Amino acid sequence: MKVENKSFKEQLNALKMNDYVFPKNLEVSSAGKNIIVISLESYEKGYLSEKHAALTPFLRSLKENPSWQYYDMNQNEGSKWTSGSLYTYLTGFPAYFGTMHNNIFQSSYHSNITGLGHILQKSGYKTTYIGDDAQVSGTQDMLYALKIDNIIDKSILGDLTQDKDLFDVAKKTALDNSKTNTPFSLFISTLSTHFPFGIYDKRMEPFISPKASDIEFMAAATDYMLKDFINYLKEIGVYKNTVIYIFPDHLKMGEDTLFDDTGERGLFILTNAKETVVDTTNLKNLYQIDLPNIILKGAEIKTNATFLSNYISGDKNAFIQNHISDITALNVAGFERSQLTPYIIPKISEHVDAYKKDTLRFIAHAGGKIDNHIYTNSLEALNANYAKGFRLFELDIQTTSDGKFVAAHYWEDWVTMTGYTGETPVSHKEFMSHKLYETYTPLDMKAINNWFKKHPDAILVSDKINTPKAFASQFIDSNRLIMELFSWDAVREASKIKMKAVMPSQNVLFDLKKHYLDSLQKYHIKHVALSRNIIASNQELLQTLKKNNIKVYAYNITDYIDRGEMYVVKHEMDFIYGIYADEWSFLNEEKKNENNQE
Repeated sequence: MKVENKSFKEQLNALKMNDYVFPKNLEVSSAGKNIIVISLESYEKGYLSEKHAALTPFLRSLKENPSWQYYDMNQNEGSKWTSGSLYTYLTGFPAYFGTMHNNIFQSSYHSNITGLGHILQKSGYKTTYIGDDAQVSGTQDMLYALKIDNIIDKSILGDLTQDKDLFDVAKKTALDNSKTNTPFSLFISTLSTHFPFGIYDKRMEPFISPKASDIEFMAAATDYMLKDFINYLKEIGVYKNTVIYIFPDHLKMGEDTLFDDTGERGLFILTNAKETVVDTTNLKNLYQIDLPNIILKGAEIKTNATFLSNYISGDKNAFIQNHISDITALNVAGFERSQLTPYIIPKISEHVDAYKKDTLRFIAHAGGKIDNHIYTNSLEALNANYAKGFRLFELDIQTTSDGKFVAAHYWEDWVTMTGYTGETPVSHKEFMSHKLYETYTPLDMKAINNWFKKHPDAILVSDKINTPKAFASQFIDSNRLIMELFSWDAVREASKIKMKAVMPSQNVLFDLKKHYLDSLQKYHIKHVALSRNIIASNQELLQTLKKNNIKVYAYNITDYIDRGEMYVVKHEMDFIYGIYADEWSFLNEEKKNENNQE
């Protein structure tokens, strides 16, 4: 899996970045001000709205403070998760690597990509990163390759890695650095407001009044800790010669009702850098890829370094979306590693238009998404996604305490959706008496059969259940049933009853090792279910399955934060046959085609 054997310089040329400055060719002025960058976990600008004024009095005061500057910032593609955002504000590139987020960094030891660390090192700065866990996704290797000198995380702090602890460490680091004549930079990543509920810290209760939810409490706690930290910098005399940048790492993931009535969702930058120095007049419609330029200008560091945003004259996010392959290839080629993680350089398939409208390539995951809810396995989800054009429907099948089949993802998820407080599994009667999210209708075998009877072109794909004989005997039409199975005993049982369609799961396939094809052909298997996460590392397997007309349906589609269903259809569907989808809409694709034709 090479980058077409092209050099890093050739990848730069592909993006028309011909005069990009390599780290070895940097020219940098003498050090400017100290730099403190505080990246706030999921702390989007809705927290600063009037609705949440009680949570963020300090940040809102900075927004109105004439000594501070506030800028709206957009989230760009390729930077929608914490370590991806970190990579972007250090290098100016979206974090596309052709693998699971930035795992490509593991074992990296040298970078030809110029980052803030290179520039600051050249200027004589001491650089320190403070965060919870730099081992995640190869972040530590990335930081060292990008010339961040010192990393402070749980490997040093042990269990004391909540934001209160991180700010205490940041205070000590700032104080220690203030006693030297060496300029310093701190890069701090907070964690308190991590989705879905925040990371509650009881130690903040003396300072923060009770809030409606844990995440709101921790949002208020973060605001308080920021005020305390900045006041401390003033007390020790560091603030005056320090430029501070506060911005979210990305939008909050998952459920977003917290930001209803707060305006358009987005990010922001707060800084005490002089507006005349930052000069954002030429940086309208700011994106995360603009951050390195802003950070350096605010610190009054002059350099010949250039960043991706310097080469984009139009819509920056559209440019990123249209150059995913080139950016991925450049990111991969820009690092030297002792070991190479398998990766794929994404290319848009020539068959993408056909893929988009082929209903047999999309399985409605747990019935499909309904009103921003996934995993409901509900009647309403089936109806809504049938209307969108789905014809394959996955339902997770569980067994009640009295031996009845019902549709539920896991019992703990069902408890969350229903508010049930007793023990699980529950009885069939108990299960059917609870609406999901007080709205959606639960499904038992009677309801499942009634629905598929009314929709004769729909196919059921079962999950979780591993007893083909028992389940198939209760389903209305075995010719419209595909069962994902989780052991070879179950596959053999399905074969004995002459089940028409069996789909072994990934582990079943991998248990066979090199003899997998013989077994699949022996049992006339035409479908398998594999994780999307193994595509890059199992190219030979996928090619063999495709050559033998065995259809691979990929799950774990949402594991890649910024590379969802459309990305798979465009860039990965050539390797597989179909996907488990939450929110694909064939109707939307038809409308796009009609508009294009007009």
